[in-house]
Amino acid sequence: MTTTTPLVEQLRALPRPERRSRVEELARTEFRTALLMSEDEDVPLDQNYFDLGLTSLRVTEIKQRLEAQLGCAIDTAVLFAVPTLGRLVEYLQNEILPKLTGEATAAQPKAASTVPAGRKALVTDLLNDLYKD
Repeated sequence: MTTTTPLVEQLRALPRPERRSRVEELARTEFRTALLMSEDEDVPLDQNYFDLGLTSLRVTEIKQRLEAQLGCAIDTAVLFAVPTLGRLVEYLQNEILPKLTGEATAAQPKAASTVPAGRKALVTDLLNDLYKD
């Protein structure tokens, strides 16, 4: 699923470094909301967000909101393999934004490549079981 959203249009108009700042701001806002934090409170980039008080259900809700704003799927395994805001922003910057903006990805590191295939399948299966209708 990939659709063009108003946010994606805004990101396309920005230079690459400003895109990262915008995506980081977006992700921080979603995490602040989930953690019931005020705008002046900071969500650390390098701290495990489960240690900050998030549950897997809340992380999945954040994922769904980010997907709606970006108009594309986000790999669930990335959220659980290395659960930090910095890692998520890196993944969005290097894996998602180039696809949405039409930017070449060849020279960029693959953030999701460090997620073992078995763990990715396990996380996907667990979330599918959790959200069965």
